[in-house]
Amino acid sequence: MKSIGLLLSLFFFSRAAQSQINKNYEMMGTLQLASKQIISFKINFTELESGNIEGTSLTDIFGSDRTASKIKGNIDWKNKKLSFYETENMNTKSKAQSESFCYLQVNQASIKNIKGKTIVQGEFSGKFQNGQVCGNGMLYLIGSDYLNELTKKNLNVDHSKQEDSLKIAQQQYTDISAKVGNHFLRSNEALNLAWKSDELIIDIWDARKADGDEISIYIDEKKIIDRFVIQQEKKTLVIPFPSQSEAVLRIHGLSEGNYRLCTANLTLRDGETATDVVAIMKHKENVIVKLKRSN
Repeated sequence: MKSIGLLLSLFFFSRAAQSQINKNYEMMGTLQLASKQIISFKINFTELESGNIEGTSLTDIFGSDRTASKIKGNIDWKNKKLSFYETENMNTKSKAQSESFCYLQVNQASIKNIKGKTIVQGEFSGKFQNGQVCGNGMLYLIGSDYLNELTKKNLNVDHSKQEDSLKIAQQQYTDISAKVGNHFLRSNEALNLAWKSDELIIDIWDARKADGDEISIYIDEKKIIDRFVIQQEKKTLVIPFPSQSEAVLRIHGLSEGNYRLCTANLTLRDGETATDVVAIMKHKENVIVKLKRSN
């Protein structure tokens, strides 16, 4: 598959009433290859009319080959079956060539409810763009209804002897959720991002306490903003996409502020599509986002 990742112990599945359409769903779990290797995996999708679904998948969530792809498929609540396939990559941290990516296909995975836990399980296969088979294994997902129940029980003052312990547990839960939703890029790491819009809109801010982190931003080595001190209030940049088919966005760390490492939260907006990035850099080091035009 796209990568060999870590075994993820946190799973969740969020869904609304089964009888209604145009609802958003989120499922998270693992892919287990035939070789027994484990890859973390997540899907988000919207149920449309006739049970059709459209959304995104996220593979190797915390790894160096983290990749987001578009998915299409079908969900059959009556027979409790889920099918979907990846159609194209949206963004990736992988250095592999595009033709070497293995696209996931899941056919008739079962949806079960066991003792209040929603579980999705089934076989998957992987294929290259040319249709050649490149992998197979098992898909495992579990529901957020069960996770949320545990969270409310264990992250409750009545079940914690010390208030400080409760705050720590709540922060850890928040941090895990943030890592799933954001692309974390450290010094000298790169993210490959498909781009459709004629402009690049960037929101920049410090999601935690502003401590004096300072950055510069470049597009194809042209300086866009210099010596910007990151604040909790968002700053928005609107940049025309360069005329060529590819562009390189470089975030350069100038100062690590009062705390170790320079950290910047960024949202890159491509029309209605938003990609959240957390850039974590040492002094005088960079984080790269490679933008490639797509139709």
